[in-house]
Amino acid sequence: MKKVLLILFFLHALGVVYLLHGLGYRINLTDSMPHGIYQIVPGKPDRGDLITFSLAEDNPYYQISLERHYLGLNGNRPLLKILAGLPGDSIEITDNGVHINSELLPLTQAKICDGRGRQLPIFLKSTVIPSAKGLALSTYTENSFDGRYFGLVDMDQVRRVIPILTFRLLKNSDLLRCCEKSKPSRMSNTHRPCIFLAPCISPFLNSLFNLE
Repeated sequence: MKKVLLILFFLHALGVVYLLHGLGYRINLTDSMPHGIYQIVPGKPDRGDLITFSLAEDNPYYQISLERHYLGLNGNRPLLKILAGLPGDSIEITDNGVHINSELLPLTQAKICDGRGRQLPIFLKSTVIPSAKGLALSTYTENSFDGRYFGLVDMDQVRRVIPILTFRLLKNSDLLRCCEKSKPSRMSNTHRPCIFLAPCISPFLNSLFNLE
């Protein structure tokens, strides 16, 4: 009887996972953006919005990412970034980082090598962003794998994302503790509640939900 109940429980949990996935909920456990739960929502992304997209197969970094597992062990995992540049914006690359319309964006100084000492090609150049293209960056950490390296993305391939809940992975702990309330999105002026989460997320859930 216990085995039957256990099987029913896991089947129910699996159904909930697929339901949440269908509703656009995703989990980010990478350090490129705040850890937490996000939701893909309708609407055209605007400057400063969070966006998600997959690296195009014709991008020079696509094969590099597969070989180096920049996008996870299971292939081309979706990315979670900020839409920093829009068509018509001027991009200037300097030693200090990326400038958009003469404004320096924080934490955008490109690195020469990754954490394992492998050279990082840089495909983003100083330019005016053409029609239907955008620049996706993370100003949350300088170690993000973002548009500084793989260049511009197609605007018709990006989807808008809002934060539902953010938390910090505790070091030397068995829990994920909420660090701070999520910043209000432009859809809401209220803060999201904080919770405790157990880090026992299976590889299945990780590949299903995770955003880089």
